[in-house]
Amino acid sequence: MNTSVLAHLAERFKVPHPETLVTEALCFVLNRHPAAREVMIALLATQAMPHEARDWIKFTSEVSGAESSGRVDVAGQADGSTWMSIEGKFGAPLTCNQPVEYVKALEEGGSTLFVCPAPRIPRLRNELAARTVEAGQSAPNELWRADPVGVEWLALTGDRRMGITSWPRLIAVLGDARTDRQMDSDLYQLEGIVKKFEEELLGWTPEEMTSGGLGSTFTKALHTTRVLCRIVAEELGAANAPHWHAPGKSAVLPSTELWDWYGQRFGPAWAGLSVCLEPTTYWGLEGCRSPLRLGFNLAEARLPLDHLYQVYLNMHGLSDQLFHDLSGLPTTAPAPWSDGWWLLPFPLRPGLAGEEAAAAMRATARTLVAPLLRAVGSAPLAGTAAITAPSAPGAIPGGPVPAPRT
Repeated sequence: MNTSVLAHLAERFKVPHPETLVTEALCFVLNRHPAAREVMIALLATQAMPHEARDWIKFTSEVSGAESSGRVDVAGQADGSTWMSIEGKFGAPLTCNQPVEYVKALEEGGSTLFVCPAPRIPRLRNELAARTVEAGQSAPNELWRADPVGVEWLALTGDRRMGITSWPRLIAVLGDARTDRQMDSDLYQLEGIVKKFEEELLGWTPEEMTSGGLGSTFTKALHTTRVLCRIVAEELGAANAPHWHAPGKSAVLPSTELWDWYGQRFGPAWAGLSVCLEPTTYWGLEGCRSPLRLGFNLAEARLPLDHLYQVYLNMHGLSDQLFHDLSGLPTTAPAPWSDGWWLLPFPLRPGLAGEEAAAAMRATARTLVAPLLRAVGSAPLAGTAAITAPSAPGAIPGGPVPAPRT
């Protein structure tokens, strides 16, 4: 991981607004290095933008517009006219001004670019488009289109356009134009601070962990799951690849078992171990203790099921003990043998953030997966073919099995 000085200082002094620090660093790079400035102008300029305006563009951070328009993270201006704007995002939701007022501040032929963590792009893209449609700034059926470097653009009225991309992609585009060691160093610092905030963990309250959530709370749960997937992958020595999982097209599931979840299956080699966030199935329901779960998909298990169930009971007992130590919560019943998934809640410590939260999650994950590591290292496999789990009541042959409620 890039552990740049800038990232260290941000951690050391607990920067309260990461977007401001990162966009200030980006603006510094654009103004210090002509090659970076030229690449950014080429990326943002539309065909409708006058060529003479491109020559005079100057990038400025924290630019205030009209009283109702808010403050733009980075504005590209020429002779007092705003032709370009860049808005940096990590976990913060859109403000009431974004993107409508930012678009209004652009000259005809101007463009605005939103930069955020890659996993956030689909939801932010939809939200941005919905707001511009409502404001009459884009057509209802207008599609996002990717340019040659992978930035996605939405056509707006007045020959304007709105783009969205990830921080790593934007830094990679700037990096293609690096000209000297000084620019290399500055981009390294920028990359380090971006990685620091993309992986930053926010603190949880006990209420947030049990009540479900939308907006920034949902984003927090998604990011926490992504970090847990990475931690578990490192503990297992496995690849890290979390993503959304949805029911198969042929699945007919009860309304209470939408089975739409984010996380990762680690496959037969790890007895079908999974890391899960199931926002509609558990989080916010009675008895919920954490938005995150570990569990086994028995259709992928390669350990004998009687052996694996003992491993699961051991892990479930460890989870219960951690919950009791943290908040005195009573134990819960483990998933019955007959279920197709055996899940357990993952204990989160409320009030921790940043590196402290990540260290606590790693210690918890290491405790919970220790019985599985021992079992995989010592027990004979049940064969190369996956073991078919006993059918749960109402299970769909060949399809997803309703998850146990723990």
